[in-house]
Amino acid sequence: MEPSGGATLSMEEIASYKKDGQVLFQQVYLDTNDTRTKDIFDRAKVLGSKAFAFTVDSAADGNRQRGARYGVPSADAGWTYITWDFYHHLKTLTDLPIIIKGIQTVSDAQEAVRQGADGIYLSNHGGRQVDGAPSSLEVALEIRQEAPEIFSQVDVLADGGVRYGTDVIKLLALGVKAVGLGRPFMYANVYGAEGVARAVQLLKRELAIDAGNAGIADLRKVDSQFVKWEPAWTT
Repeated sequence: MEPSGGATLSMEEIASYKKDGQVLFQQVYLDTNDTRTKDIFDRAKVLGSKAFAFTVDSAADGNRQRGARYGVPSADAGWTYITWDFYHHLKTLTDLPIIIKGIQTVSDAQEAVRQGADGIYLSNHGGRQVDGAPSSLEVALEIRQEAPEIFSQVDVLADGGVRYGTDVIKLLALGVKAVGLGRPFMYANVYGAEGVARAVQLLKRELAIDAGNAGIADLRKVDSQFVKWEPAWTT
C-alpha cells in the first residue's frame, strides 16, 4: 500500500487500516523545508512504512483539461527543481530506502543506478502530466531491450495502465519486482469498500487464470521468456 502525499486522510488514519503482513510505503513530493520533510519521514517510519517513493515526474503542473471542466484544481500547482544532489540530501534525513518514482527513460534508469538509488519506479503519473508520455510497460520493454542489466542492479517497480492480470504478468516478465494500481480501485470505490474488495478479488482471479494458462506455477519465477513484443509480420 502506497498512500499519496496528497491524500485527504492523514498518514496515521491510513496506516490504522493496514492489515497484518501488508507492506506500507509512503509517497512524497519535493519539499525544500527540511523540518517538514523530516517530520513526514519520522511519522511514516513510526507508522511502519518500509520505504518512500519520491515522485519526480511532476516537476511542473499538469494540463488536466478534464479536471478543469469541473473546477477541480491540481495538487501540483507549482514548479520544482529536482536534482540528484537533492535526492542525496533527502537520504540524510532518513534511514529508510528512498525509491525514485517517475522514471520514464532508459538513460534516467541508468543514471539512477549510477547515483546509487535505492530503487526505481517506472511511472508517468497516470498519464496526467505530459500528453504522449510513455507507459511504464513501454519503458520496461526499452530497458529490457537496451539495458537489461538494470533489473539485476536495482529493484524496479512500475504502475500505470494496469487493468488486467495479463498487464501484471507482462511487467513481471520484463523484470519488474512489484506492480502498483490506482484507478481500478478508485473506480470500484463507487460501490464502497465492497466494490474495492471485489476489484481486488477479480484481479487476483485473473492473475491466477492467466498464470495458469501461461504455464506459470510461481509468479516469482516469471522471466522474459514469457513476453515478446515484436511485429507478427514484416513488410
